[in-house]
Amino acid sequence: MDLRRPHPHSLSPRALAIAGWAAFVLAGALFLAIAWNVAARSSIAALDVRVADWLHAHGSPALTAFMVAVTHLHSMAGIGLWSVTFAAVLAKLRERYWILTLAVTVAGAMLVNLLLKQAYERLRPHFDEPLLVLDTYSFPSGHTSAAVAFYGVLAGFLVSRFYGARRRAACVAGALLAVGLVAFSRLYLGAHYLSDVVAAICSSTVWLVLCLAAGHALVRGELKLRWIALGAAALIGLALAVVLPLEDWSHELAQALGGMGLAAGLALFGAVNLIGTLLLVPAWLFPLVAGAVFGMGWGLVVALGAALASALAAFVLARTLLRRRVARAARRSEVFRRVAAAVKREPWKVVALVRMSPLLPSGLKSYFLGLTRVRLADYATASAAGMLPGILLKVYVGAAGRDAFSEGGALNWTIFAAGIAATLALTVLVGRKVRL
Repeated sequence: MDLRRPHPHSLSPRALAIAGWAAFVLAGALFLAIAWNVAARSSIAALDVRVADWLHAHGSPALTAFMVAVTHLHSMAGIGLWSVTFAAVLAKLRERYWILTLAVTVAGAMLVNLLLKQAYERLRPHFDEPLLVLDTYSFPSGHTSAAVAFYGVLAGFLVSRFYGARRRAACVAGALLAVGLVAFSRLYLGAHYLSDVVAAICSSTVWLVLCLAAGHALVRGELKLRWIALGAAALIGLALAVVLPLEDWSHELAQALGGMGLAAGLALFGAVNLIGTLLLVPAWLFPLVAGAVFGMGWGLVVALGAALASALAAFVLARTLLRRRVARAARRSEVFRRVAAAVKREPWKVVALVRMSPLLPSGLKSYFLGLTRVRLADYATASAAGMLPGILLKVYVGAAGRDAFSEGGALNWTIFAAGIAATLALTVLVGRKVRL
């Protein structure tokens, strides 16, 4: 097939976005869960040792030779060679944006992996008769991280070029198989624990989604403030994961705030939430942290109160001090024009639906709604009603996640996973029902 043919029209931007960001959230949550358990040396360490011992005891010479070949072909030098070869093909096809995406994704994944290794400093598995002897740290797996980055970009490029659903599925399945083979080779050879390779898949998936989304936005001329803000939030999250590999970060943070008194702690958290939302920091972070730090009850109070205060502050600023600046941005937005027209007909209903929609950052919605003719009382009550379901669910996920991270147990992990799944399901359903 000629890879230079136009992009298939059957690719759904909405479906791709939902799938990509769902993978981003799930992979990020799973990585943090594994990282905290590794740092705390919880029951996951015992599972890692059992899996490593079983694989080491059931090896065979033929399988060992094959796995050695697989792991050497996907070393840092090997992935670099495959990337240069792929980049040469892309250059021949004049796909400069894909070359940039490939370079940033693979190089960035290797750098992220190096930072995480230095942060967690986990020693590799030890055997009396090892198949491989390495002096570097174990968590997360560098080979697996690089494989996810390379095969992820390769699959993304091929899927964007092929028309048939079977060929697209084959591209994705091939990439998953290749990554799985590399990950298993590291386990089989005793170079990594099970949690090392799973965490590597998760961390590299987060980086891959960011790079593919940024590359897509660059091609479409949409690499604007929202993508920069999202990238900054992801880098902040990565930095926190690197510098705070604590056994129970939520417990430490709760203790720090508790030393100020509950009222002062809630006030400080609310102020940070307010400022962050006005600066267009992704607002979904705050309810999760509120649930993890304060628990379900007080977490819901502070998260909803701060969200409503942020919405009112941005609304007032858009009508007073920032009116001209917000108006200039609104004039370039087709979404704002549709919202403003709808608010004239049904102000309370439209404001509530806009609040439920995941298609715009919360702070940006507040600024835009400040330019409409909705009354302040209607705006406040509709905003509270629209924000409550999502905030309630996110606070619940944060509280459940704290219990899962600190106490472990199948029930706590099941509740946490169910909360994440429910959050994603709500986002997808609302995104399909609410059309801005």
